[in-house]
Amino acid sequence: MRIRTIYFKVTDMERSVTFWEKLLELSPNRKSEKWTEFSIGEVRVGLLLNDFGDELVGSACVPVFEFDVSSSHTFVNRAKALGATVVLELNDDMNNIVLASPDGHEFEVCTCHD
Repeated sequence: MRIRTIYFKVTDMERSVTFWEKLLELSPNRKSEKWTEFSIGEVRVGLLLNDFGDELVGSACVPVFEFDVSSSHTFVNRAKALGATVVLELNDDMNNIVLASPDGHEFEVCTCHD
């Protein structure tokens, strides 16, 4: 078993694509009016347009992006510059930090290598 896709329901596809494209520094490998998908290794991060009327307030799905210490600060700073907000800093060394995208979806950045 493996994780194939993690996706977020979004209300503004263009805004969401712009945020994630700039944050991940990746172009989507699939893009349509209602679905956009980025490949990160073997896992796909998708954006699904919420055009079916669900009331959305963030997400209980929290993907964790793991980095080397030297590149984690760059990623976090880029996320903040793109409109992400800090939800929780888990320790003073910034080994873990939880951010929220402009849609309110939380994601974690860590340097928590096994």
